[in-house]
Amino acid sequence: MLETYSPSGSEQTLAVILKTELESLGFDSRIDETGNVLAEAGSDGPEILLCGHMDTVPGELPFREEDGFLYGRGAVDAKSSLATLIMGALNAVSAKAPLRVKIACVVEEETSSKGFRAIIAKEAPPQFAIFGEPSGWTNVIIGYKGRILVRVECITDGGHSASPWLSKNSADEAFAFWTDLRHKLLDNDSDSKFDVITGTLTGVMTTGPENSIPSRTRLTLDIRLPPGKDPSQVAARIDFLAQSYCSDFPGVELQTSVEEKSNSYLADSHSKLVASCRGAIRRVTGIVPYMVKKTGTSDMNLLPPETIAIAYGPGDSRLDHTEYERINISEYLKSIEICTETLKTLPTMVRSEIEVAT
Repeated sequence: MLETYSPSGSEQTLAVILKTELESLGFDSRIDETGNVLAEAGSDGPEILLCGHMDTVPGELPFREEDGFLYGRGAVDAKSSLATLIMGALNAVSAKAPLRVKIACVVEEETSSKGFRAIIAKEAPPQFAIFGEPSGWTNVIIGYKGRILVRVECITDGGHSASPWLSKNSADEAFAFWTDLRHKLLDNDSDSKFDVITGTLTGVMTTGPENSIPSRTRLTLDIRLPPGKDPSQVAARIDFLAQSYCSDFPGVELQTSVEEKSNSYLADSHSKLVASCRGAIRRVTGIVPYMVKKTGTSDMNLLPPETIAIAYGPGDSRLDHTEYERINISEYLKSIEICTETLKTLPTMVRSEIEVAT
């Protein structure tokens, strides 16, 4: 997988490799119209979706094995995690675990989440799901913040740069609005970055010749939302602050639009799936696992609340999207053991819960 370069939108070669490999392992597999590789095995017991993405960020890295590590684009984010899920599923099914396993190797997670969106648009939500993301081999991810990507267009009359005192500058006004918004809405300085609204300015673009005061400036804002914050309501709040700014400063027009939005996701820390994974980590490693809440987002954010989900996979997420991506082979192999144990244990825990309820 690491030898096959597969940036978002160019996953076709890897998809064929994975489909062929899954078939050789005994899974019923196919490539759907979106380019996802889908596979199934098992027929009894609870249903679990194992979802990982085939795509990476752009920037090919030479593959090599050195000093117990595998290097290459996607070694951390997130081909090792996807491989862990596949091998864990194979081992659990081979051990006759009473489980219905669905594997989804999806496209374009790093950009539009096109692959997973296509799946959830057509299929009923699964009872359980594990997403392949780098949690670190002794941790389990139980939450991701939500997100809205907001464009702000600031429009003024502009003018000649030789007489800046005569005209409002859209770039100045746009930055002044961003400063006001950051003060009133965001809490980047909070100790708990997961439980508050955070955000940053990720893009600034002006139009017009260099000897003119810009009459139009576009800001791109990346806003991250904790559980309990509705993306639509936060977007409405940003628009309200924009219109209030325009009222306070005549001659400035601000237009806001939301380009992307996703809800936060936070799993019940006492769920059977979380317990199964944490127990597997303790048995395999002897280490007490951490439950991690991520300030980023993943395809897990697209799930409905009724699906119980976690994210798990080997790798140091600080190496995501860098030229230093590498995976420790020993930790990768241990992660497969942990995934296997999680899948083998889950049906027993679910069955016990049903029997107690009955």
